[in-house]
Amino acid sequence: MKKTIFLSALLLLFCEVVFCQEEVRQLTIDDAVILAADNNLSLKRNQLALNQLELKDKYSWNSVSPSIGASAQFGNGLQENSTSLSISGNVSFRLTPSLYSSIKSAKLNYENGITSYETAVKTVEKNVRQIFYSLIYSKENLSLLNRNLETAKQRYDLSQEKFSRGQLSELDLLTTQMNYESLKPSYESAEIAYENSIANFKQLLGINQNEQIDLIGNLDEMMNVSINQDLLEYNIEELPTVKEIKSKIELAKTNLLATKFSAWGPSLSLGYNASKAGQDMTGEFAWADFKQSVSVGVSIPLDGYLPWSNGSLSVSAQKSNLEDLNLQLENEKTTVELTIKKYIKEINQAKSQLSSLQNNVALAQKTYDMTLNAYNYGSRDLLTLQNAADSLLKSKNQLQSQVYNLICKIMDLEFTLGLPLGALTAAE
Repeated sequence: MKKTIFLSALLLLFCEVVFCQEEVRQLTIDDAVILAADNNLSLKRNQLALNQLELKDKYSWNSVSPSIGASAQFGNGLQENSTSLSISGNVSFRLTPSLYSSIKSAKLNYENGITSYETAVKTVEKNVRQIFYSLIYSKENLSLLNRNLETAKQRYDLSQEKFSRGQLSELDLLTTQMNYESLKPSYESAEIAYENSIANFKQLLGINQNEQIDLIGNLDEMMNVSINQDLLEYNIEELPTVKEIKSKIELAKTNLLATKFSAWGPSLSLGYNASKAGQDMTGEFAWADFKQSVSVGVSIPLDGYLPWSNGSLSVSAQKSNLEDLNLQLENEKTTVELTIKKYIKEINQAKSQLSSLQNNVALAQKTYDMTLNAYNYGSRDLLTLQNAADSLLKSKNQLQSQVYNLICKIMDLEFTLGLPLGALTAAE
C-alpha cells in the first residue's frame, strides 16, 4: 500500500512538472517572417485601407447613379373642412466631365494602394530580418559576456586557492574579486536590454508577450557571402522609390484634369417628375389628372475663367504641385543612384574587413590561451591576463558587429533595388 501511494504521488508530481513547464517556441528567421506577415497589426491596418481603396475603385462610376426621390403630402383645411393628398416622385441624372477623372483617380489610388501595401510588407519583412539578426548578435554577445563572467569567476576561485597557499598577495586577490564583481552589472544590463528587444520583437510578430521564444540561427552562416553581381544591374526608372513618385505624378495629372473640369467644364442634368394629387371639397375625394414632366439642363461655370476665382487658383495650385513632383522625381533618381553606390561600397568594405577581424579573433584567442597558461605557472601577472581576456572579448564583439552590419547593408541594398530579401547573397 505504501509503495502504491508513493508511486502515485511520484506520478502526479511528474505530470505536474510536465504540464506546468512552459513551452518554448523555436523560431527560425523564415518562421518569424511568416508570423509577421500573418499577425502584424500595421499590415492589417494597411490591408483595411487597401480594401477601402478597392471598394472606391469598384464603384467609382457612382456619380452617374440616378438620384431617386418620392414624397407624399396630406392636408386638412380646418375651416373649410377639406382634405387634400398629393404624391410625387422624381428621377434625375447629372453628367459632368469629372466622371472620367474620378474613375481614373480611383483606379490610380487603388494601384498606388497595392504598391504601398507591397512596400509595407517588404518593410516589415526587412525589419523582422534585421531585428532577428540583431537579437542573434545580442544573444551571442550575451553569451560572450557570460563566458567572460564565468572565466573571471574561475580566476577569482583560483586566486583564492593561491592566496590560501601563500602564492598570491591579498591585493591581487582583491583585484581579481573586483574584476569579477565589476562584470556582473554589464552582464545584467545586457540581459535586460536583450529581454526588452525580445518583447519589441514579439510585438512586431504579433504574438503574445507571455509566449516564450527561442531564436534559431547564428551569424556564422553569413560570415562568408558572395554578392550576385548580375542583380546589381538595374534600370533606374524601375526602382521602387522612382516608380512611387512617377505614380504620384500620374495621380497629380488626373487631379489637375479634374480641377480643370470643375472650373471650366459644362455639366448636363436630366430629370423626370411625376405627380398625382387629389382633394375632397364636397364630401367625395377626387383625384386630379396625372402630371409628368421632363427637364434637361446645361450649366457652364464662368467664374473659373476669372484669374482670381477659386477654380482658377485651384488649377494653378495643381500645376505647381505637378511641377514640384517632377522636380522630386529628378532629385530622387540622383539620390537613389548615390544610395545604391554607397551601399555597394559599404558592403565591399565590410567584406574586406571580415577577414582581418577573423584573424584578430584567432590571434587574440591564441594570446589569451598562452597568457592563461603562463599565469597558471606564475610567469604572467593578473593584469596581463585580464588585458588578454578583454582583448579577446573585444575582438569577438567587433567581428560579430561587422557581420551584423554587413547583413543590414545587404538587406538595405536589396530593398532599394526592389529585390526579394536574400536574392543578392549566396553561400560560398
